[in-house]
Amino acid sequence: EFTALFGMQAEYAHPLETIILGAGFFIGIMTFCNHVMLLWAWVAFRLLETIDVHSGYDLPMNPLHLIPFYAGARFHDFHHMNFIGNYASTFTYWDKIFGTDSQFNTHYAVLNNQEKLEDKMN
Repeated sequence: EFTALFGMQAEYAHPLETIILGAGFFIGIMTFCNHVMLLWAWVAFRLLETIDVHSGYDLPMNPLHLIPFYAGARFHDFHHMNFIGNYASTFTYWDKIFGTDSQFNTHYAVLNNQEKLEDKMN
């Protein structure tokens, strides 16, 4: 339904999608976590990350960019624009391994070349 992003829209999903993705989300933390405070910290962190990648803003001083392989809003925004590729928001190495980020890389290479040409013209 949505192609334009806003952060809180990230939580909009079909109930079946919520159950399937939620199971993977909670199984790991319930297996390795021995305190309810760690559970809440994990939930808060994942919600902030989800809202960040769906915000549409790629902030340069974003502390989430300290996470290795974190691509942020620009990478995930292309997924919503194209719906093919760029499936990861945090662990982007999977997109690199399977080549599902190739359209993203081509798109931004073309944009960078256009910007360089415009700079030379001005």
